[in-house]
Amino acid sequence: MMNRRTFNTTSAAAALTALPRLPLAKQTTQDLTGYQFSEINEGRLTTRHEGMATPQRAVDDETLFQVASCSKTVTAIAVLTLVRDGRIDLDQPVSRYLRRWELTGPRGTTVTVADLLSHTAGTSVQGFSGYGPDEKIPGLFEVLDGLYPANSEAIRTRRRLFPRFSYSGGGTMVLQILSEDVTGTRFATYTAAEVLEPIGAARATFGIEPEAEFAHGSYENGRSLPGGFKRHPESAAAGLWATASDLARVLHAVLNSLQGAKNAVLPAELARRMVTPISGRAGLGVFVGPGRKIWHDGRNYGFDSIMVAELDTGRIRTAVTNRNGAIESYAGMLTAD
Repeated sequence: MMNRRTFNTTSAAAALTALPRLPLAKQTTQDLTGYQFSEINEGRLTTRHEGMATPQRAVDDETLFQVASCSKTVTAIAVLTLVRDGRIDLDQPVSRYLRRWELTGPRGTTVTVADLLSHTAGTSVQGFSGYGPDEKIPGLFEVLDGLYPANSEAIRTRRRLFPRFSYSGGGTMVLQILSEDVTGTRFATYTAAEVLEPIGAARATFGIEPEAEFAHGSYENGRSLPGGFKRHPESAAAGLWATASDLARVLHAVLNSLQGAKNAVLPAELARRMVTPISGRAGLGVFVGPGRKIWHDGRNYGFDSIMVAELDTGRIRTAVTNRNGAIESYAGMLTAD
């Protein structure tokens, strides 16, 4: 299984500090590495792209990429819309809202919604490997309980002394069933209607295979993934397909909410709580700092992504790529002045 935290704590830290500005390698149609870069500065959105999405098709600004754990920020916004509408309370146990499944283990009945959003619930399963083209895809309950054909273990709470940060994609999947139980709507449908469409990212999707054109992924050595990509039924944790400009719009929605802008997705007080660290640098669906930045990044097999917003200036920079390890070549753009 891919260790997403190793990627996050190294590449993201570099992108947020002083990573050298590496030149982009010259590419050919045999090199499938492609990327998109997007920036919002002084209210203006600019985009850039390069490379190949598939052997036959170049990347453009509309090509969708798997953005992996950046999905968690969108999931957090979706959960916070339920708080906004008075349907759930951040500080109530998630067990109060679950109807079709039970979170078991030590403190399973007392873990709160905020605990899950901030990775302080002590839930199991760090990340998800996805499924190849010839593998059966599990349903939500099979993922939650680690049952065949799921390739991850059951999601449970673990014993802990203090509510400290411990990254858990499994905890985010509990938020997925929470959303579905509260709304009576599929997670992908609710999130599209309440988050992605309102912020102008209507082509982004939690569908396992998008209807729109998307990039095929490759490993660090350049070898293509069989079938082009891993299938991720773990939507809330790792399943979003989006462009770099979509990710910029996600963080722009958070900044607009912080400013109390008209038609903001969230009220200002909820947005402030979202960007307030709870343990370490973990807020609710985002990481905070250094230098008053909010950020998230992600890695699925074949895809890397990163997004950063400066709270004081409102500047937002994002990058996505379809080759593991290539994000380090582009992350310098996120710190360029």
